[in-house]
Amino acid sequence: MNNKSGIKLRQLEYFLAIAETLHFSKAAEKLYVTQPTLSHQLAELEAHLGKALFDRSGKHIRLTQVGEVFHAYAKRTVDELAAGLAALDELDALRRGQLNIGVSQSFMRKLLPPVVAEFMRAYPAIRLNVTEMMAPRIEAQLAAGELHLGIAFVPPRLEDTEVQALFKERLMLVVGKDHRLAARKRVRLADLAREPLVLMSRDYYTRALVEQYFEQRGLVPNIACETNALSLMMDLAGAGAGVATLLPESAIDGTADVAVVPVYEPVPTRVTALLWSRRHHRTAAATAFASLLRARFQPFEAPRRRRPAGAAGPLPGGRRATGVHTRPSAGPVTS
Repeated sequence: MNNKSGIKLRQLEYFLAIAETLHFSKAAEKLYVTQPTLSHQLAELEAHLGKALFDRSGKHIRLTQVGEVFHAYAKRTVDELAAGLAALDELDALRRGQLNIGVSQSFMRKLLPPVVAEFMRAYPAIRLNVTEMMAPRIEAQLAAGELHLGIAFVPPRLEDTEVQALFKERLMLVVGKDHRLAARKRVRLADLAREPLVLMSRDYYTRALVEQYFEQRGLVPNIACETNALSLMMDLAGAGAGVATLLPESAIDGTADVAVVPVYEPVPTRVTALLWSRRHHRTAAATAFASLLRARFQPFEAPRRRRPAGAAGPLPGGRRATGVHTRPSAGPVTS
């Protein structure tokens, strides 16, 4: 039997990079090493194991059966060591380091800045890296260990993602003040089936949620325009073009020249949540940031007396709007 004790962490990292790219040049470029160095370290690893990890017989390389089995253990070993090093760093927690956060567009736009400012005042030595991205990318980067914390909508798409709900909010109809529905106190979802709508592009969770609510009622939305820009949705609704949009209350700009009308039968809602990776260590900085978020926003599970429909009340973050509920509706929100 070959002696496996000589295997080095560097060799495992090189093996994982090649397994990810299935290309020696790309793996070398990713690791900032030369291709001969990469090939030499892989050859040493295979010599230690006494088995080939890659099949190089064709035009493209691929993992052998041995390589596929070994990959899971190598990945686990590297991840566990990274978690151990992060845990050691916690001994000097919140006095240095970096916090990488991925945030959905609507949350980034209005709700996040006060929390970021509070965190920076409390922990000035932590370097924050806050990036706006869509929920699938947030989950992917959490799973890869590239993000420490995500803020997006539920349900998650990956089993590896752990969720802590922050708050629930309604989707509201937004129209120009001269629109035929602008004076309504509320509108049924069915009333919107023939209205030309401006919606987020298909990559966004809110778009899928809107389409699902229509589909559950046997309706098809009349989509006049798709965009990934919330500001354009608001501007088009207020421009007198006769179009409408559905937006979460937290994303609605209170200074825009639009009318905001509650929707019912059903009341479309979405849940904003903290997203964590189940496989990676939670740093002290990420935990502290999450605590600030939970303190600022009402917990999803918190019991609260219902107000009559149409009553004014506080939104998460201090805004006021019409008929906001933080408790779950009768039916679950699904993707």
